[in-house]
Amino acid sequence: MAPSSEQIAPTVPRAIRPSTWLFALTGSLLLGQLAAASPVVLSADLVWLLLVPLVLLIDSLAKLRWLATLIAGGDVASESSTITRNYQARALLAMLAGSMFALGYFRHHQLLFPTFPPNHLRSVMNENNDFFLEGVLLHEPERLPNRSRWYLRAERIWHPTGAEEISGDLLLNVRQLRREWHYGDRIRAQIRPTVPKDSGNPGGFNYATYLSRRQIYAIGFLESDEKIELVERAPDRLRGAVESLRRKIRRYIESYFTAESGALMKALVVGDMGEISKKTRSDFTAAGVNHVLSISGLHVAMLGLVVFWLVRWLGSFNLYLLLRCNLIKIATFCSFVAVIFYTALAGAMVPTVRSAMMIGVYELAVLLDREEEVLTSLTFAALLIALVWPGVIADISFQLSFLAVFSIAWGMRQVFRTVAAPEKDRLPQERSRIKPKLRSIGMHLAVPLLATIGTGPLIAHYFGHLSLAGFVSNPIVVPLIGFVVVPLGLAISFISLAWPDSVTALVSITEWLLWLSGRLVEWFASLPFAHISVPAPDLWEIGAVYFLIASLLWLKKSRRAVITVGLSASILIADVAYWARERWARPELRVTYLNVGQGDAVVVEFPGAKTLLIDAGGTATGEFDIGEAIVGPYLRSRKILKVDYLLVSHPRIDHYGGMASIVREFTPEQFWSGAAKGRTHRFEELDEILDRSKVQRVNLTNEAPCRSIEGVNLCFLYPPADRNDDVSVVLQLHYGKARLLFTGDIDKRDEQFLSQTPARINSAVMKVPRHGSASASTPEFISAVQPRLAVISGTTRNARAQKQELADRYRDAGAEILRTEEDGAIIITTDGNDLRYESVKSGKRGEIKL
Repeated sequence: MAPSSEQIAPTVPRAIRPSTWLFALTGSLLLGQLAAASPVVLSADLVWLLLVPLVLLIDSLAKLRWLATLIAGGDVASESSTITRNYQARALLAMLAGSMFALGYFRHHQLLFPTFPPNHLRSVMNENNDFFLEGVLLHEPERLPNRSRWYLRAERIWHPTGAEEISGDLLLNVRQLRREWHYGDRIRAQIRPTVPKDSGNPGGFNYATYLSRRQIYAIGFLESDEKIELVERAPDRLRGAVESLRRKIRRYIESYFTAESGALMKALVVGDMGEISKKTRSDFTAAGVNHVLSISGLHVAMLGLVVFWLVRWLGSFNLYLLLRCNLIKIATFCSFVAVIFYTALAGAMVPTVRSAMMIGVYELAVLLDREEEVLTSLTFAALLIALVWPGVIADISFQLSFLAVFSIAWGMRQVFRTVAAPEKDRLPQERSRIKPKLRSIGMHLAVPLLATIGTGPLIAHYFGHLSLAGFVSNPIVVPLIGFVVVPLGLAISFISLAWPDSVTALVSITEWLLWLSGRLVEWFASLPFAHISVPAPDLWEIGAVYFLIASLLWLKKSRRAVITVGLSASILIADVAYWARERWARPELRVTYLNVGQGDAVVVEFPGAKTLLIDAGGTATGEFDIGEAIVGPYLRSRKILKVDYLLVSHPRIDHYGGMASIVREFTPEQFWSGAAKGRTHRFEELDEILDRSKVQRVNLTNEAPCRSIEGVNLCFLYPPADRNDDVSVVLQLHYGKARLLFTGDIDKRDEQFLSQTPARINSAVMKVPRHGSASASTPEFISAVQPRLAVISGTTRNARAQKQELADRYRDAGAEILRTEEDGAIIITTDGNDLRYESVKSGKRGEIKL
């Protein structure tokens, strides 16, 4: 029996909405970029799969559908035409979506794994030699604490016989500035460029990938700008004129504001954050309002809103504008102009430009009477941004900005549906006076709550912290700074260009408002549990959390939401169960040697829940806090929020430099070290923090009895009790048949002492003494230890021949060599019988039978 037309009608696809095309194309483009950032590598041959939807466009299939409709007795002329058009539209959408996916994938992949032309900087540079480089500054030097950052477009290399034309961008760090440098300056300097490298630490920031997404594949360093030659100063065209204006405003702020207020004002007006103190940054972070320190979409949007209100209010006094013009659209256009100018004044940095594009797209929607289509405008802005910046999907600011706006727009729609509407159908005397005010307050408080829900999982992933104070501080601090301080600062800046002394009163008012903002932030930061550490979720866990949030929002709309809620909740429960076992019931000993550059940092996870940190790296200048930037993120990625024991094996900065931040955040119970102490203010700071945190101190010698932690014996083999000079601690771990030796910075004399008892120091795994230096690792000591695996932590300054000789010594003894510098973090696990190792960066792995 032939089916009726009513039976086949439900199979007829509906027409595709215009917004669906936009959502599908934007989502496909971003998914393509995301796929390029994943470990999965796609072949270019897969592009041919885009032709699969062409099958749906073949006319013969349309004829078959036409015949089916005729047999069913339907309206052949209209029904068949509708079916064909809808199938063709879906086929076209599938082809376009696939094309956008391929575009996003291959453009992003080309950034991450580029092919350099012969004249590119990366093709001609040699990391062992200096060369005389000429290039143009792409931005004003970015001032940072203790250094400045230059973005240089290379143009040529000068040789004794002439110049060689090259291409490519270079990131140059200059420690001391003695002169003023401008955008567009052509300079020459003797530079030794190097290739940025990924440290290969789990949970760490991949600096090389970050730069590659900005098409920067080489970095350089100069101690000062003293030997930099200014070849030519670019004329003050449009961009140069804006940069000149920024410099004048910066000088005025430095002259008329105090140091603390001026640093904050320069950050808010011209985007110069270089003079903001570390304490101020910490307070703003703890209070949950650190986003106001950098000019972003928040500042740009709030300034645009202030200009919109001001123009609309002033225009309301003009009868001609009220009767003849659309005042809202005039105010919107003026707001857009203000947004563009503020973006340029802030230095036109990439995150600010992206934010301006988002706001500009929405204001364009207002001009086209589409202001209610917020999600469509947001999607169109994401499409434009993704087309301009091929790797934007991996940018933190892009993710947080769009998630915050999306969460607010979508969440407020749900709030409006839930909260009762104003009582318009009642007489004025019957209406409640309290309900509208409560409704308004609830809407105001819902905005930061929704933004936090939307961005919270990502913030936990990237930073490992959440600010509970942000729920209270954002509704107070953000409007104060965005609606009052920033407009006042801009007004002062522009008026001061013509009449510097006429804004003294405004300067005083703004100075007081900045002081008030600082005190509010300090108070919020001091609240109990204002800023808490959280286990850093990985990308799969983040996806499950967002899936659960989306399912809960859909719960009232679809019965299938119950299934999706159950599925996402089950995934999260299974994940929690896995990590509960990993943190509190793991039967294996796990040791991770982190790559901290020149230094040591080893995380020991005992069977069970106890954790020991042996050293925490450190740099001489202290600009880069290894404890905060490398060790802390790794611990949070392992869901570790408490480190029970700290050990400083040697009182040198490359061993204890990052310890202070670990003490502050991870609440250790004991601090182990030798008798010697560091002779720097950084060690004194560590001492003060230990005293303030009431951490028990334990001095170590070889006479101390071995201690047992979770079934693992810890034996301290060095130093002797009579040594209290600058000497290193040597520790050996025993777990079943496995022995791991941590030698710190011992030298040949120390090795000779330890070699007297070879049975005691014999170990399957050894951390190579003194970072692989030629002043240690004598053949006698290696022979006594008999290592199967030797780990070199840090960068060795030995010549190539000395490195090869050292490697030969260990290989001759039957040991495999791993280097944190080349292999990244090295992870060793053992159950006491077998020992397994793997390196994060190079992928080396193996197993040792004990």
